[in-house]
Amino acid sequence: MKNLVIALMAVLISISAASAYNYITEKQTIFYNPQKSIWTLMPETEDDIQITNKSFIGSGGFCEYYYQDGKLAIGPEINIGFVHDGEFIGINSQELKFYKYKYQNKKFVSELLTQEEIQKLYPEYKIIKVSEFKNNEITINKKFFEKINVLLLNDTEQSFYKYSYKPASVNPEYIKPFIHISHPGKIIFSHYGNDTKETPALKIIVKNKL
Repeated sequence: MKNLVIALMAVLISISAASAYNYITEKQTIFYNPQKSIWTLMPETEDDIQITNKSFIGSGGFCEYYYQDGKLAIGPEINIGFVHDGEFIGINSQELKFYKYKYQNKKFVSELLTQEEIQKLYPEYKIIKVSEFKNNEITINKKFFEKINVLLLNDTEQSFYKYSYKPASVNPEYIKPFIHISHPGKIIFSHYGNDTKETPALKIIVKNKL
């Protein structure tokens, strides 16, 4: 029983690490202040631009944000998003990419976050870029009993739509860039188990080192 409680606590801690931000929920409205160029969860002025998160069946799990008049403002480009320090951050969980949104020429445009910006948002994670894989494989060394949080960042044109991890336990919150490693072994990130030229599998080899 004691071991079970410890295991559950470890899972909750790992999930909270990736969920440190309050993600925008279905039908939630967020606000952009064009005078200050900042995003907020509550309106600051009557001139704030309001957009509402709406998800639709068949959207592939992507969020869409709409103006009050029903016109599309953002998307479908991200799966989840959150407001932090005046910025609206979006995660494309399918493609392992992170965006921030700005208002330019009377419309919202996305901009990829840099590795430095992502690291600042998730300081407890070790960022591994897809371009660092050699022949679609990379090795991670860790200490015995050490637990590592890895953020897999796609800095290539490769698509990872509908990819998943084996074992699935390394990605408990299902936000695909985030991996939690506690044991040595092989982690495979693939498209339904395939490993082809069109849908190559990524392999992460985890080794214990003294």
